[in-house]
Amino acid sequence: MDTAFAHAIGALAADKRSGASQIAARAADVLLRRAARGASSPEDFRADVLAAGWALIQAQNTMAALINLVNTVLWKIEQVDTPQEMRQSVIEATDQFKRQLRDHAARVAEGALPLISDGATVVTLSQSSTVQHALLHAQRAGRRFSIICAESRPAYEGRETATKLAAHGLHVFLTVDTAVVAAVANADQFRGDNFVVLVGADMLTSKGLVNKVGTLALALAAHHSSVPVYTLCSSEKFLPPGYPMPPQRERAGDSIWPDAPANIELWNRYYDFTPLHQIAGVVTEHGVLPGAAVEAWLATTQLHPSLAKQALMLGR
Repeated sequence: MDTAFAHAIGALAADKRSGASQIAARAADVLLRRAARGASSPEDFRADVLAAGWALIQAQNTMAALINLVNTVLWKIEQVDTPQEMRQSVIEATDQFKRQLRDHAARVAEGALPLISDGATVVTLSQSSTVQHALLHAQRAGRRFSIICAESRPAYEGRETATKLAAHGLHVFLTVDTAVVAAVANADQFRGDNFVVLVGADMLTSKGLVNKVGTLALALAAHHSSVPVYTLCSSEKFLPPGYPMPPQRERAGDSIWPDAPANIELWNRYYDFTPLHQIAGVVTEHGVLPGAAVEAWLATTQLHPSLAKQALMLGR
C-alpha cells in the first residue's frame, strides 16, 4: 500500500463526523486516484481495484455505500479487456456514482417533503447530509417547523447538524442524547405538534437499519408514543444480498472518558441496529417504501463474485 493511499484510507477510517454519502463520495475519489496508477495486465488491474476497494470498505465497514461503490466499479471493469479501457471504466463508474449520490439525495428530499407538515416537530440525531438536505428543502418549500436534535456523543455530530440548520434560519432544540427520548414522549413541551422522526442511514438490510448509536432507543420511544420513524436512505446504502452483516468494531474508550479510573470498562460503539418493523417507511429516490418493498429491491442487486468471495472470508 503506497503512502498516499494509506493516508487516504486512514483519514476515512478516522472520520467520525461525516455522513455516509459524504464518505462515499470521498471514497470514490480515492479509488479513482488509485486506479489511475494502472497495471500491466487486466488480471493485475482487477486485483488492484479489488484490493483498494476492500481497503476502502474496511475503513468504514458499516457503510453500505462503500460496498456498492466497489461492487459497481468491479462490474464495470468486467465489460472491457485492456488496462487502458479499465481505467476509463473506473473514471466513468466513480463519476456516475457521485452524480447518483447527489441526484438521489435531491429525490429523497422531495420524497420526504410530505412527511414534514407545516407546524411539525422533526426529531433527528447525528449528522446526515441527506436529512439536512431534506429539511432545508422543506424550508425552501415554505414549511414552518421546529427540529429537536440529539447532540450525538461521543463525537457530537448533532451539534454540527444543529449549527448548520440554525444558520439557515431553522429553529433547533439541541438535547443531550437520552433527553431526546423524553422529548418524543413529552411532545407538548415543544413548539408545534405532529411529531415525526427522520434519521439517516449507514446501511439498510432486509432486517433493519444500521445507523448512529441512539437510533434504536429513539425508534423504540417513538413507537411507544405513536410517533412515526422514517429513514432517509437512497439505494446506495442498501446492503447487497450475499454480503454478510459486518461486525461492529469497538471504538477507543478515551473519547467517552479520558483517564477513566481503574476497574471501569468503557463500552464505545458508534452504531446500532433498528429492526425494520420499528420503521414506518424508507424514503428512497423512488419515494417512501414499506419494508417488504425494500426486501424485493434488495433482491435485484447482484454482488460481484470477487467481492462475494472476499466478504465470505470476512464472515468466517
